[in-house]
Amino acid sequence: MIYRLSDDYYVRALVETDLEGNYPGWFEDQEVCKYNSHAKFFKTKAYFKEYFQALNLEDRIVWAICHRTDGHIGNISLQAISQINRTAEFAIVLGDKRHWGKGVGLLAGRRLLEHGFYKLNLERIYCGTAASNAAMKKLADSMGMMLEGTRRQHLFLDGERVDVLEYGILRSEFNNQSGR
Repeated sequence: MIYRLSDDYYVRALVETDLEGNYPGWFEDQEVCKYNSHAKFFKTKAYFKEYFQALNLEDRIVWAICHRTDGHIGNISLQAISQINRTAEFAIVLGDKRHWGKGVGLLAGRRLLEHGFYKLNLERIYCGTAASNAAMKKLADSMGMMLEGTRRQHLFLDGERVDVLEYGILRSEFNNQSGR
């Protein structure tokens, strides 16, 4: 366990045995992947093994979000970590739909921001999401991210062009929220 989030949830490193569980199937679920490109091009076991091997690079952190009894239910990550710019992109997938709407994304998200700012010495963490993705917009807002801009008609989702909303949070803003 890297961090305990609550009595029921914790985050840990992604482990190779996760590749044998439900994890690969999340990326075939059209509802889970509605707002990302994962379910548009199906992936083989070899793809997931390559992805897992790349986790040793220092440009990303991927944590498995776990439930006390249900095990691995999602992933949360900082991607495109730039040691020069001290920035990273936030991403999350909650593959086990039984845990949607329970606040676990917020618990894990806040912990990952804390890790990014205080362990990795980042200055800015950002994310983008489809304007129609109400859950991710709510999560970004709840984590204290500010709406920074719009990439107009940037995504093609369900036969339509959709705007991407860009969110970000600075370390100083996170410090103010957490009382540091």
